[in-house]
Amino acid sequence: MRGAVGAMLDRYPAATLQDIYKSMFQDRFGVAHMLGSREAVVAYIERELRMLEDSDDGRTNADSYFEPCGWRGDFVRVDLRAVRDGAMSVDELATMFINSANKSPEANSFTLRAWVAEWDTILEACYASLSAIEGFQRDSTLLAEMIARGEYVVHHSRRYNDLYAPHYRIVHKSQVESVLQSIARPTIER
Repeated sequence: MRGAVGAMLDRYPAATLQDIYKSMFQDRFGVAHMLGSREAVVAYIERELRMLEDSDDGRTNADSYFEPCGWRGDFVRVDLRAVRDGAMSVDELATMFINSANKSPEANSFTLRAWVAEWDTILEACYASLSAIEGFQRDSTLLAEMIARGEYVVHHSRRYNDLYAPHYRIVHKSQVESVLQSIARPTIER
């Protein structure tokens, strides 16, 4: 857990506790909570791809197309630059995303109690790193209040969005390995 949190803070030093929470949640529950029809998935990817093109940062480094989520590393963020750069098509990414819903067993047996227990374990194990994040106490309180209301899905923080302009889809790591064998990328194993 500490290694995953440290890696995320190294890569995104302005990440907030909310952003760490989002990554951990994505890794635990995958994509099932976001799944709609194939047409809706494709339309969403295409819409987000246009936003990426509008805010093009010029990055073309294939090594950064993939980023493990959370501490388990079961799910991977696939940067939409992979589509923009021609490494895969919208249809391939949509297929990977949809296939990943079947790899989200936690979402089918989701209990708020289990997630709260895991999040508390993450907070405890990584307290030294997490408590040093700007706004930790505020975000910790807001997340606790949200969870107490039975809410658990968050968006990236405004600061994270402003600095890093994230545009990605979450897929199970097996989809990346089976579909994208030819793309140069870092190991996604933990």
